[in-house]
Amino acid sequence: MKYSIIALFLIYIGVFNSSEKTYTNDLQYEVNRIYLPLSISKTKLDKANTLTELSRYYKSSWVKEFISVEVSTIHKGAIKKAVSKNDVLSEEQKNIMKQADIGADIEVKVSYIPDNTLKNKEIKKIDFSFRVNPENEAKYIGGQEKLNQYLKKNAIDKIPNDVFKNYALAAVKFTIDEKGQIVNPHIFESSKDEKIDKLLLKTISDMPDWKAAEYANGTKVEQEFALTVGNHESCVINLLNIGKLSNGERIND
Repeated sequence: MKYSIIALFLIYIGVFNSSEKTYTNDLQYEVNRIYLPLSISKTKLDKANTLTELSRYYKSSWVKEFISVEVSTIHKGAIKKAVSKNDVLSEEQKNIMKQADIGADIEVKVSYIPDNTLKNKEIKKIDFSFRVNPENEAKYIGGQEKLNQYLKKNAIDKIPNDVFKNYALAAVKFTIDEKGQIVNPHIFESSKDEKIDKLLLKTISDMPDWKAAEYANGTKVEQEFALTVGNHESCVINLLNIGKLSNGERIND
């Protein structure tokens, strides 16, 4: 009888502790860069030899026969174009892309006959454009650890445990301008709690300045970011087009 009571007590303690752990998980939060649908690092652009290396959307298997491949961009304020006969980039096309003005779109237009079973082979077109990412991304002064500490102290630690349930996620978009200042902070996805939304928005609005994004030649540009709080398996994540960087490349490309 004595041992039975002890065993039941230990089981009770185990269940209690297990239940406690379920409700003491830290609230997940991240700050990530928002990307254009297509962007590329200068390093990757310099190494590119085919269209498949420029766009994850382009598939060479779609093409039976090329009509033309045109690459165009802006160089010193003027439009520059180069045309080739297939998806292997010519030296002229490579040079045009490397000489693109800072922030200019590089456009690619492919005319081709598709590889399909249809008898009438109509000429199709694939168009896409992209930009070159700056060599130096915008960064919080003090680094990632300091940024996490700021967010935790001013927002995360003030959010009750029961606000984010199931797949709930809140997202605040903001821009780091050429001076490293926070501009245009706004709620992209609500927490469904007005007080929490205001807290997150204020935390971003009051955040200290960052080091602005910068190209190798010293030109500074603005970049857009998002603070996400809650369940990061939410489908909202896909709508943000966010990603992390590793050696200048977007990890989820």
